[in-house]
Amino acid sequence: MTRSPYFMVGLGVASAAFLVASTFFDAPQLNDWLFRISTLVILATSWNLMANAGLVSLGHSAFWGVGSYTAVLAANAFGGSVLLTFTLALAMGAAMGAMLALVTGTLKGIFFAIVTLALSEGLRICALMVPEVTGGAVGLFLKQDLRPSQHALYLFGALAAVASVVVAAVIAGSKLQFASRAMRDNEAAAQMLGIAPRRQRLIVVAISGAMASGAGAINAWYGGYLDPDVAFTLHNTILSQIAPILGGIHTIAGPVIGAVAIVALSEGTRIWLGTMEGVSQLTFGLILVVCILFLPKGLVGLIHGGPSRRKPTPAPRLPLASTQGAKP
Repeated sequence: MTRSPYFMVGLGVASAAFLVASTFFDAPQLNDWLFRISTLVILATSWNLMANAGLVSLGHSAFWGVGSYTAVLAANAFGGSVLLTFTLALAMGAAMGAMLALVTGTLKGIFFAIVTLALSEGLRICALMVPEVTGGAVGLFLKQDLRPSQHALYLFGALAAVASVVVAAVIAGSKLQFASRAMRDNEAAAQMLGIAPRRQRLIVVAISGAMASGAGAINAWYGGYLDPDVAFTLHNTILSQIAPILGGIHTIAGPVIGAVAIVALSEGTRIWLGTMEGVSQLTFGLILVVCILFLPKGLVGLIHGGPSRRKPTPAPRLPLASTQGAKP
């Protein structure tokens, strides 16, 4: 059954209100889960913005890591607040995204994906090679006297997640969304229609990079510790892709639904099967594979009209004209 747009908007507003209000609950475990959902929503929404323009990123942990290090280094050096370091992380992520778009030019598909993967791995190696700045393999800690209360971090993460979805919704109703869709389908044809692919790509990648870096900054304040393997882990890149694909790629609600589903499945299998080493992760992976195989449109497609695509109605056949008596 197709849902009304007003119903979906109302559901989104109610979900955002619940997420923000839940930060005031005195339930540390629930707040921790919701904080993880919040950062994953930002990261998945960021990845989905690139995917809307036909750009598949395999190195989204590069933006996450840059935002994390920006927040920790700025806080330790200048005593900055969460909001200040978050803003700096947004700026750094946007700058790195713009540079990535300029360097890659018109690369698409697997070639763009390989560049992003190389960027993430290269940044991880660089962080290991400058221990006087990043702490190297030992890592570095955020000064404890700078850290705000856990409740403040929960609230900040929830508000940032809501803001990221709002940004995605605004973009979805703008010319940028239509330009991105045209570029994804046929970049050459889009250029003939007056769309400048390089400029559009720069804008999309810069916004996406800023979002992912912001998520990394928030997580760095929450964790309080950072090293290259933590900052640039491939785990974040994988989750940033699975969440929108599971929830519904190229949609606004998809990354949100996917993030909630991933955290719920991960924690559920860990709680139920945690006593058996490796079984919980195996079960979690199998469930994800089954969902992706049998839900081609993601969970959003299941909500809107079922897991399978509708078969097109065949066009009615016109009766053939009689050839009897036809003149040569």
